[in-house]
Amino acid sequence: MYDLKIKNAKIVDGTGLKPFHGDIAVIDDIIVERGKNLGLAKECYDAEGLVLCPGFIDVHTHYDAQITWDATASPSLDLGVTTAIIGNCGFTIAPCKPEHRELNIKNLTKVEGMPYNTLKKGIDWNYESYHEYLSLLESKNLALNICSYIGHSALRIWAMGEEAMQREARDDEIIEMEKIVSNAMRSGAIGFATSTFEGHNGTNGIPMPSRFASREEISRLIKAMAIDGRGIFMLTKSNNTEIKDIIKLLGNVDRPAMVAALLDNPMKKSWAYNVLEDITKAQNKGYEIWGQVSCRPLTMEFTMNEPYMLEGLLAWRDYMIQNTVEDRKNILKNQKFRKAVLNEILDTTKNKLFVGNWEKIKLINTKRTSLLKHLGMNLVEIANFYNKEPFDWLLDNAINDGFDDLFAAELLNSDNKQVQKLLKHKYASIALSDAGAHTSLLCDAGYAIELLSKWTRELKVFSLEEAVYNLTGKQADICRIPKRGRLVPGYFADMILLDPNKISTSAAYRKDDLPAKSDRLIVDSVGIKEIWVNGVNKNKNTAGKLIREYLS
Repeated sequence: MYDLKIKNAKIVDGTGLKPFHGDIAVIDDIIVERGKNLGLAKECYDAEGLVLCPGFIDVHTHYDAQITWDATASPSLDLGVTTAIIGNCGFTIAPCKPEHRELNIKNLTKVEGMPYNTLKKGIDWNYESYHEYLSLLESKNLALNICSYIGHSALRIWAMGEEAMQREARDDEIIEMEKIVSNAMRSGAIGFATSTFEGHNGTNGIPMPSRFASREEISRLIKAMAIDGRGIFMLTKSNNTEIKDIIKLLGNVDRPAMVAALLDNPMKKSWAYNVLEDITKAQNKGYEIWGQVSCRPLTMEFTMNEPYMLEGLLAWRDYMIQNTVEDRKNILKNQKFRKAVLNEILDTTKNKLFVGNWEKIKLINTKRTSLLKHLGMNLVEIANFYNKEPFDWLLDNAINDGFDDLFAAELLNSDNKQVQKLLKHKYASIALSDAGAHTSLLCDAGYAIELLSKWTRELKVFSLEEAVYNLTGKQADICRIPKRGRLVPGYFADMILLDPNKISTSAAYRKDDLPAKSDRLIVDSVGIKEIWVNGVNKNKNTAGKLIREYLS
């Protein structure tokens, strides 16, 4: 007798092959049979009229801190994600010595938009080494499967202290980091992640530790990762990093590389696609490189207290290092500062989050009665009302007690035709949810549902089986995650049952359920009927696994 049987389902199995109608049978956590009219089961679910597919594999999340207090990785599991990879961009909380906890918290507060009070209250620090961190996660009764990168920035802080955010590493420090990376891989890390991206700044606007690393350091850590012939190198790249540079970093290490973030930029059309074409050339030469793309417009909410979209600008750093409101106001009044920031925004030679499309920034909330008439209007409309330029109005408004006014900005990836080219590229990995980070600014954790609703049902860019493959089997293959991402006998029973005619997400809304009662943006799923993780219904919240074993 089976433990679980789902019968009469339209099965989209994650292989990319055509769907078929039938049953799936599970014993313990493994799919043991599929077909029609299978035998008796302790639990049976009639899926007539519904689609059964593998659980989504989200390869770009930042749940490293949240997973220590929230074993469900909310909201990802409820949105169909049954396996999540944490540690992307190298922004991890392990390894971490007690004396470095505050620095790591402050860095994450800035670079990943995580509330300071939430991290301070919520993180479970019952570990120091990376191995101890993984053991801590295993003790948490995970509700979904977790894979973890060893992250470069926390690693540098462990080896170098505060000097990790000041200089390149000495040879003895690199040797120490090499040993930690190799040990992390033998403890079960999926790979090594880092960032050289200009927008990744930590406390007081200082670049994150990984941005101070030499190429030699990164190359040596990649080799340390590959000590046993496995592991994925994950890089969030700078404007100055080209695919040929990544090939040099890899050297003779024959391991896959995941490159983020390739988003369509209206001021640099075809930039992201051209990177994917460079990746194609690298693949043809035998280098396995994948580009992470997104199926969603990059949209975020912000106030001028934390205008994340500007924080990657070199000129904006003068604002970020100020410690008082008055000092910030004085910087914003400075015309030389304004000119430098605006020139950088309009510089089309660099890829960045915000490119001056003021008409795509709207005022969505204010406590000041004088601005209520402008709610829902974009910055061009508001600025015209006051006979000002949009950038000047934005800064003047902040100076005039408008630091807490809330705006919504659609920044990148909004041109459907351009985004379609990225999504359909052979060497694209559809990802970039950033789930667990920027919680007060955005919620893209439902990206997989958007691929099934907008890009599959509505725009018909993908067939259902193509979309599911991109979200499941393909990701498992790229990341070398064994026996997941497909509904075939011998594979783990990570499964979603959904209504393909209704699958979608709710509008984003705010919920104050983080530690210290911090609020976040969140979305709910629509049309997902059931989710199983390792053969257990997700409502039981105990069936997830820390995945330590990977294919070479």
